[in-house]
Amino acid sequence: MTERATGPSIPVKSEHVSALDGMRAIAVLLVILFHLRVPGFRAGFVGVDVFFVLSGFLITSLLLEEIRRTGRVSLSAFWARRARRLLPALVLVLLSVGLVTALTATYTERASMRGDLLATTGYVANWHFIQTSTYFADIGVDSPLEHTWSLAIEEQFYVVWPLLVFGVAAVAGGKARTGVGALALFGVALSAGVLAVLWSPGDVERAYMGTDARIFEPLLGAAGAAFVASPSGRARLERTGPAVLAAGAAALAIGLVFITPGGREYFFGGAVLVSVGTLAILGPLWVRAGGIARPVLSWRPLVWIGVVSYGAYLWHWPVTLWLRVRQPGVEDLIPRRLAAFALTFGLAAISFSLVEKPIRSGTFLAFRRPRGGAVRRRADLIRRRTVATLVAVPITLVGVASVSLALTRVPPIDEGVPVVMFVGDSVPARLGTALERAFTQDGWRFVTAALGGCPPTGEVPVRPNGTAWPGVLPGCRAEVAKRQDALVGTADPDVIVWWDRFSVSGFLDQDGAHVPAGSDRFWSLRLEALDAAVERLRERGAIVVFIGAEPPAESVLDRCAELGCDWPRFQIARYEDVTVRWNAMLRGYAQAHPDVTGFVSITDAICRRDVAPCDDRIEGVTARRDGVHYEGAGEEAVIDVLLEMLGPFMERFAPPSAA
Repeated sequence: MTERATGPSIPVKSEHVSALDGMRAIAVLLVILFHLRVPGFRAGFVGVDVFFVLSGFLITSLLLEEIRRTGRVSLSAFWARRARRLLPALVLVLLSVGLVTALTATYTERASMRGDLLATTGYVANWHFIQTSTYFADIGVDSPLEHTWSLAIEEQFYVVWPLLVFGVAAVAGGKARTGVGALALFGVALSAGVLAVLWSPGDVERAYMGTDARIFEPLLGAAGAAFVASPSGRARLERTGPAVLAAGAAALAIGLVFITPGGREYFFGGAVLVSVGTLAILGPLWVRAGGIARPVLSWRPLVWIGVVSYGAYLWHWPVTLWLRVRQPGVEDLIPRRLAAFALTFGLAAISFSLVEKPIRSGTFLAFRRPRGGAVRRRADLIRRRTVATLVAVPITLVGVASVSLALTRVPPIDEGVPVVMFVGDSVPARLGTALERAFTQDGWRFVTAALGGCPPTGEVPVRPNGTAWPGVLPGCRAEVAKRQDALVGTADPDVIVWWDRFSVSGFLDQDGAHVPAGSDRFWSLRLEALDAAVERLRERGAIVVFIGAEPPAESVLDRCAELGCDWPRFQIARYEDVTVRWNAMLRGYAQAHPDVTGFVSITDAICRRDVAPCDDRIEGVTARRDGVHYEGAGEEAVIDVLLEMLGPFMERFAPPSAA
């Protein structure tokens, strides 16, 4: 028989452990400092791993305590508590992001944000961003909701795991704790294996964001909760707690030192090391055997950060993007970082005090006080709150989705309005907002299918040794054509502008074989792919205008700290024999097909000489701080040049008012 407490079946709230709030604080600070790109925190993204383990530990502890007291799990009450805890702050952020999008975003940004908002509202953001974005690579555009992939995994865990625990409790009876622990450990082994199997060089998103590959972390926390819930496990931790916690802290420290963003070591043991280290800290803290770590992690400022950590996590990423902290070469970087940090916690505090806390406590529900004894009154109140919450959740989600659709509405293209479409890499992608505003002023509608790390022909670019370039998107073959074809079909562009750098890289062919840059087969396949891509892009009759790949700036080697030096050095070393020849191929193709294609070069306008690296300074300031992406005066200059050079092609489709 399962051990039961007398009285009605109501959830029991475990005694609060302040030191765990300190752990939450450390986790959220690691993530924020990582996203702010503060030196020394390149592995700060493992703060998400800490959150996952902590969530699994606490949730399973509550479920096991409920089983111990009542013999079962009240699924409706559990889900209602989770909804009151998680949904209010998220709704506030979603509505804010939607409003900022409506007020400031271009049509292109609105279209992209629509899917992000809906996926986040439905708690499937991780699968959405696996298909549309990348966490570590530079594809030119960041979504202010990209960080919600982790919330999606947690919510999926909260939906499925209680059902499994409920089933184990029903079948195992008095051995429910053992069954839950065994099930969790089985899931840990399976999921950790999936994480390693799904990883591939340069293609980390499927493994990093996939529920199947990351669920081992909350499951590891669940297994730890089952261990701590046993009298023998608790007694063992009470004896050895300080030593276990010290070992866990050492494991975390090792992970922070040696794990790199997207690196192999994370997927082949690093994530497991961090997760086990986190659990080794949580267990002793839970049984009050953490030694000196307990008062340290219970320090009041740290506890406060932990209390508002959920809101801080939600707000920090959009705030970071809105303040342009991550924009290459941004001025006043340190003040921007400080402002982002302060604004994040200010918004989190307001959200917690005015929204999260009142809703979580139930004070927003003005129920008539039920009659009867204290226990009966409490049980009745909980049932009423549960029903009200479960009714409110779908209404709220549908409402947020409807508002999101309204705020991200993209007006249809009016008949007679010419359309220009860009294809290419992160350079035109990052210029997308400025380009759209410039073309809109000239009476054009602007759309873009530019995707960082990919050539417009869709091959997977690789190093001379056949491995993936760091920081590029490996899903080029599937994603590039899909984006381009979708826009060609819906926007019916008149002029398509082709501008990229990755066409000069070696690549993997259809069979996965390496085609080295500059080889005879490289040029043969390049011409073949070019011809096929132009034919596909021109399906609705557009003119395709090639922009020759300009040389990188002298500051390109500054990117070494971020992406390594292989790609910058390749661009410099192979400029004469690969890039120059590729530009000649584009020029020759345009000369051979003058009615449907064109070629322009911006090199003379941007650089003083056609050499790599080149001097691109404007009044003594480089146009491309990182050697590749235009910013500030460089952004203004290159857009002016593009508008001037594309003018003759655009005049063929001038609006009637300009005729």
